[in-house]
Amino acid sequence: MSERDWLYLLASIPGLGRVKLRMIYERTGSFTAAVKKWDTISCELGLPAVITKAIFDLQKEGAAYIILHERIAKGIQYVCFLDDDFPEQLRHIPDPPLLLFYRGDLQLLHKPAIGVVGSRKPTPYGRASCAHFVKELVQAGLVIISGVAYGIDGEAHETTIKNNGKTVGVLGCGIDQVYPLRHRALYEKIAALGLLISEYPPGTPPVPGLFPERNRIISGLSHGTLVIEAAEKSGSLITADCALEQGKDVFAIPGPIFSSLSAGPHNLIKQGAKLVTRSADILEELGHFFHTKPELGSSQTANENFLNKEELTIIEVVTHEGIHVDDLVCQLEPDLRKSLHQILFRLEAKGVLVSLAGGYFAKR
Repeated sequence: MSERDWLYLLASIPGLGRVKLRMIYERTGSFTAAVKKWDTISCELGLPAVITKAIFDLQKEGAAYIILHERIAKGIQYVCFLDDDFPEQLRHIPDPPLLLFYRGDLQLLHKPAIGVVGSRKPTPYGRASCAHFVKELVQAGLVIISGVAYGIDGEAHETTIKNNGKTVGVLGCGIDQVYPLRHRALYEKIAALGLLISEYPPGTPPVPGLFPERNRIISGLSHGTLVIEAAEKSGSLITADCALEQGKDVFAIPGPIFSSLSAGPHNLIKQGAKLVTRSADILEELGHFFHTKPELGSSQTANENFLNKEELTIIEVVTHEGIHVDDLVCQLEPDLRKSLHQILFRLEAKGVLVSLAGGYFAKR
């Protein structure tokens, strides 16, 4: 068996995580060699008897091959630090992963990318900001990386897919686990049109402690991290801290001073994060990672030139911050109210409006 086979087998043993595996590899320089002298390694590292038993069980005739064949049969794919196509940027972060399980296009990990994180319960302003920024970042050729969670994560992935961009979802559980469950459809779309990755073996449940850990991978794969709405102690700030520790740019969108979800971005800005009010602010910093710069903001103006009178009336009422459909109805003439939903559908199809969760609409 190859070195990467033994890494897969060892990583699948509960309790034998990346820290212990890294110590084993540093001591022996080979997982194959480590297995052959496991008694010595186990004593030196003080590993529990249950792990030693699991190792000896693997060495029984045919046991390891059965597990490897099961992996192939289930279509489980992985890339590890021993492979040439392991993402180079992850080799150099503190506490790097040793292997990544994946579904989708692995080559996305080698393209210019930005991490997008934020609140799991964003305001309409936060959702609208996310949709607006992500659309233009995608147009610039950046891959969008996020965590497949509720809120800003989901909005970032969905907006990317709607605009024919590429997105990477970094999971805090096994690659075969869907969490949150209501994101099953999104999970499948990302796997089919982008990439899902996890450093945790298949079958690993979504334990709370794993989500802060995966944040270092979101920032590690990104050339910068954009924070959109976050409470003062939001998990999104862990991703921002990881980015700073890794020497990456952190961008923050300011918010209303009376919103508790503005505390995180505002504190980041005080600490030196780059305040951004337009996607061009980000692209100017990351411009050397891609070849062409789009004419940002031109598409909406062009689209508005082809709107009819009814559509223009709606556009005058809808803001970039977002408006609820009930409030929109109250501001329209009775005749226009009857066809409002059809008009909103057309405007969204034309790329002028974006629909947000909870019945809100915002200008792109």
